[in-house]
Amino acid sequence: MIRRRMAGALAALAMVGTALVAGAAPAQADPPGGTLRGVYYDYWFCQSYGRQGVAEQRWDWWYCEQSASPQSAQWFLWTFNY
Repeated sequence: MIRRRMAGALAALAMVGTALVAGAAPAQADPPGGTLRGVYYDYWFCQSYGRQGVAEQRWDWWYCEQSASPQSAQWFLWTFNY
């Protein structure tokens, strides 16, 4: 009786493990919306850090986006790898 339960549990575990491995997606370079690398209070620092990342080949393309609230004056650095 215990052997049957143990065999059933092992079979279920093997099926779950197989499903997880079979359903795994390959890694992508970047998500479709890009990667948020940082939030800065200075536009020029955001720009310089974006340029530095391209020069050092850490990402292929970037842009600095201002926050929706102009009072907060935050800049979001979005990067992309292709």
